[in-house]
Amino acid sequence: MAPHLTETEVDSAVVYDGHFLKVRRDIVRLPDGQEVPREYIRHPGAVVVLPLFEDGSVLLEKQFRYPLRQVFIEYPAGKIDPNEDPLDCANRLHHTQRHRLFR
Repeated sequence: MAPHLTETEVDSAVVYDGHFLKVRRDIVRLPDGQEVPREYIRHPGAVVVLPLFEDGSVLLEKQFRYPLRQVFIEYPAGKIDPNEDPLDCANRLHHTQRHRLFR
């Protein structure tokens, strides 16, 4: 690790503890000794699948994203369930989301 870049945790608190994610607020000490806050989200992890066809085209999906209240075109992706292997998650996505996919 590069000591001149390393931040050290001084204090840590959970600001929000939801079903899907956690928000934390930490106080860290910078290499110069200054203490500053860091706010961040703990997420369970996710996978993205990039289905490629022999002709070079890719498979995309239409997905409604509530925070922006609109439909987006994106690569198939999903969160990893507790104790789930990322490859198993990718296979699950392939089977459960293909009805929303288009080429």
